[in-house]
Amino acid sequence: MTGAISDQRVPRPSAVRRRRSVALGFAIIGGVLLVVATIMIWAARLSLGKNSYVSGLGATGEVTAPVFNAALLMVAVGGLSIAVALQRVVPSREPGQRRTRVGLLLIPWLLVGLSSLCFLVASRVTCTYECPIPSNPLFTLQDAVHISFAVLGFALACLAMIGSALGSRLRAVRRLSWFAGSAVAVVAGLGGLLSLAEIGQQVGSWLEFAAMTIALFWLVGYGLAEVLAVGKTDDTGRPGSAAEDARQVDAASSARG
Repeated sequence: MTGAISDQRVPRPSAVRRRRSVALGFAIIGGVLLVVATIMIWAARLSLGKNSYVSGLGATGEVTAPVFNAALLMVAVGGLSIAVALQRVVPSREPGQRRTRVGLLLIPWLLVGLSSLCFLVASRVTCTYECPIPSNPLFTLQDAVHISFAVLGFALACLAMIGSALGSRLRAVRRLSWFAGSAVAVVAGLGGLLSLAEIGQQVGSWLEFAAMTIALFWLVGYGLAEVLAVGKTDDTGRPGSAAEDARQVDAASSARG
């Protein structure tokens, strides 16, 4: 009787594969949107004949604004798509697994989704021409809204990196997330300080673009890695737990190393 009840609780292989397939579709769509958006943003930056920070490309009246704001909207939609994919395949906690309070709060798919919503707002409410900083007399409420949501979105993305570094089922993803999170924190932090201090802005702007690129490519890799790892066990016809998937992938990685 107990065995029968347990069997009923195990999802059918076909249902698991179907769920994985849907998640993979969302991850691929999101990944493509993010890669294309990154290319568009860099193309806009390289076409501009003056120094500019990331948000400055979409400022009111800027020649690159239509392309950049379309790309930022693609970042938002792509991020939401990957968040949906992660929510479908990544459990908040494995059976029998204990997580710290920080780990329980830093749920990557939720943080990625919230970050994407922030960028959605930032893509619709752009800063004014040349994106003045708060100390500038030309700074407006519109600038405050844009900068607040852009900074919050970036901060949430960094927290998602920390969350995946602490709780991902895959050793490779945990290492990648620690590297990406550390790099983004250092590079973006230095670029932001140079911007606020109004010194070395040429260097600071390039650092900001570098941090953006690292964050976007991390999200693409993270989303696809998590979805594909779950599918390895599902395709054998056995549902398999996420923990077992992680053990198999980590064992394979260790064997190759």
